[in-house]
Amino acid sequence: MKKQYPYLKLQIEKGMLLSGLQGVQGVLDKGRSAPIFSSVLLESQTTQFSLTATDLEIGIKCTYPATVQGEGAIAVSGRKFFEIVRELPEGNVDLTVEEGKFLTIISRKSYFKITGSNKEDFPVIPIVSEEKMTSIDNAMYIGMIKKTLFAIAEAEARHVLNGGLFEIERDNEQQIRLRMVGTDGNRMAICERIIEDTKRLLGKEEGSHQIILPKKTLVELRRLMDAEGEIKIGIGEKQISFMGSGVYITSRIIEGNFPNYKQVVPQKEGQEVRVNRSDFVSVVRRVSVMSREKTRVIIIEFSSEGGVVRANDPEIGEGREEFELKYKGEPITIGLNYQYLLEALDSLTDKEVIIELQSGLNPCVIKQESDPNSLCIVMPMRVQEVE
Repeated sequence: MKKQYPYLKLQIEKGMLLSGLQGVQGVLDKGRSAPIFSSVLLESQTTQFSLTATDLEIGIKCTYPATVQGEGAIAVSGRKFFEIVRELPEGNVDLTVEEGKFLTIISRKSYFKITGSNKEDFPVIPIVSEEKMTSIDNAMYIGMIKKTLFAIAEAEARHVLNGGLFEIERDNEQQIRLRMVGTDGNRMAICERIIEDTKRLLGKEEGSHQIILPKKTLVELRRLMDAEGEIKIGIGEKQISFMGSGVYITSRIIEGNFPNYKQVVPQKEGQEVRVNRSDFVSVVRRVSVMSREKTRVIIIEFSSEGGVVRANDPEIGEGREEFELKYKGEPITIGLNYQYLLEALDSLTDKEVIIELQSGLNPCVIKQESDPNSLCIVMPMRVQEVE
């Protein structure tokens, strides 16, 4: 029987250790005065080893199998620990806590010693038991995040726009719809999917539920959760937790009321334009070079004879390019922010995309035939303002 030590002592494969450290880097807070917020908590227990980091908005815990000779914990600089492990040779790494305040790292002929702090000094992240969580398809959920993340605001004064809406709704046909919405006030992305039993997720059998998740949380979910299998979700009063393969993420919920996004979605179908997505993206990218840097506006003309994208900057010059389309309606000219348009097009995957227009002053709807429950909306800019 191997001797058990009264302090953290274990051996773990370098690749696993590095993967865990990479996993928590996104929440290490380098700007805070308290070092504990830039620290990672190491814990060893029975046959596994975990790394935890938090900035008080989001917490991440990565767990891996390890050869544990002693159970214990210590918090050390997450950045410095990562930099050391990244440069170690391939193979096993021995981790040991010395004198209760130092972490030693040994790999072949390499030896490092980092000053640490007690587990009691590290912020506690809330843990939801698996019994109180419900499972949904991971690939589906991460796919929904990818389709809406780009439209969420960055550092918006209206704090509710700094997150994505996570909505569960039972419709008139008693189907349960999971919906994600992102908007910054100038554009919007909506993705909807049909899911099964959400009794645990809703906390009740009927009705709807809305929460707003910070953009940072969605970024970490997209980065850390595997594309296969299931993801478990647990919703509390002010927290939401996600559990995947070896990864646990908990996040605060943004308080406030999300804008009534349904009012922005056109109630009637507009004139339908169909374009080759790849070709249209290339045209927009080329012509956008001549747009005004401040407004990023391009002008697009749609007619039954074809389309034209043009842009001009009085101080530099102008550019225009024709493109092919399928359209039988009256001519429509619209001004759009080219970055918003490109990001909407990049979120789609079909070879051909559908653009719906009411007029040059109404929202532009962009979607694809293979996914009728997802769409992007880009608000127009008055053409006379950019000509």
